[in-house]
Amino acid sequence: MWQKIVIVFLIARSTLTEEAAINSDLLEAKSTLRCKVGSAGNGFVCGPDTDLDGWPDIELECEDVRCKKDNCQSIPNSGQEDTDGDGIGNACDSDADNDGIINNLDNCLLVSNSDQSDIDGDGLGDACDPDIDNDGINNDIDNCPYVPNPDQKDLDENGVGDMCDVDLEGYDIVDTHTCSNNLIYAVNFTNFRTVMLGPQDDSQINSSWSAYAKGAELLQKANSDPSLAVGYHSFEDVDFEGTFYVDTDIDDDYIGFVFSYQNYKRFYTVMWKKSKQTYWNAKPFRAIAESGIQLKLVNSTTGPGELFRNALWHTGDTESQVKLLWKDPDNLGWKPKTSYRYLLLHRPRIGLIRFRLFEGKDIIVDSGNIFDKTLQGGRLGVLSFSQEMVIFSDLISRCNNKIPLRVYKELPTELQNQTEIDEDVVYSNQTNQTS
Repeated sequence: MWQKIVIVFLIARSTLTEEAAINSDLLEAKSTLRCKVGSAGNGFVCGPDTDLDGWPDIELECEDVRCKKDNCQSIPNSGQEDTDGDGIGNACDSDADNDGIINNLDNCLLVSNSDQSDIDGDGLGDACDPDIDNDGINNDIDNCPYVPNPDQKDLDENGVGDMCDVDLEGYDIVDTHTCSNNLIYAVNFTNFRTVMLGPQDDSQINSSWSAYAKGAELLQKANSDPSLAVGYHSFEDVDFEGTFYVDTDIDDDYIGFVFSYQNYKRFYTVMWKKSKQTYWNAKPFRAIAESGIQLKLVNSTTGPGELFRNALWHTGDTESQVKLLWKDPDNLGWKPKTSYRYLLLHRPRIGLIRFRLFEGKDIIVDSGNIFDKTLQGGRLGVLSFSQEMVIFSDLISRCNNKIPLRVYKELPTELQNQTEIDEDVVYSNQTNQTS
């Protein structure tokens, strides 16, 4: 399965030429070339990257695909999707599929369907509805996708349901694997699992996750109960980075990501609240969320439900549910329609967690070295809690069991003796290397 993972960094063994070294936006490491946070390109030539999605704002004078101009410079779209091929990325295009129906009225945003046909009347056009007839059987395994037949009766066993005569398409399931080397890859959320963390009978609606850019970008549209989109790849020592962007001025709730996800009761999460707020439902206890970044250990004895939901919302410890490991002392909240780049370093063997956050080229949050050995690895994912229109873009992971020199020097001596220095990259106040 490693063949399917997209390598997104240029690994160079030769030194920079004099001409490339002049480029002020270039980040040079010992054997890895990447552009700084706030810049994008092929590593040799870099230009400004306003929305931090890995694509430069201008066309660069180089032939690599990463030198092409960003087709949507104000909203992160790391996949550069342009369904209608008009040169304007879907994220910025008022009619992304060019079917004559503007996005906010189109029942199939990324699939051209000018007739807006919707057989089951669920508000999702037939051209993009995974269950066109709303019989509880997805189209790709439904033996009669346009006519409801939940019993799937097929008397002659020819693969066509008795109620109709429509051909079936195949159904593929992607296998999972465990990270086992130190190359840098795009995280593949093409096949992801949605994990609902709130009570089943709660009044908030379910989340709505969609994957783009071959699984390197996720969008959560709904103002919903807490939920995760979790990948199927497992990691131990890992660097994980991505871009946050809230594409609305509405609401002020939680966005974040998870790592070492083992199940819906056990995972680490970094959660970011825009402003202070008491949760609207005071049962089973009054939960107060402070503004700012929070690192939490979720180690619940109950799992999803009212207690679990309120414990996630609360900035503090909740016995047998959530432990607050660290929070930003400056209580800095996120701003709408602003790109932020997060970088996580996790070395579970020694219990090390380090988190940094960039706005443009500037680092605005650094957790310092946090230590907790409760969870020894697991899956990666992203989180949304009561916040709509959240984009997670240019998601990248790297298996790495070494420690960058700057972080290494801050470790206690006994932990230094248990690890190695990562000499391949630079860990400074201005770099998008997580290692």
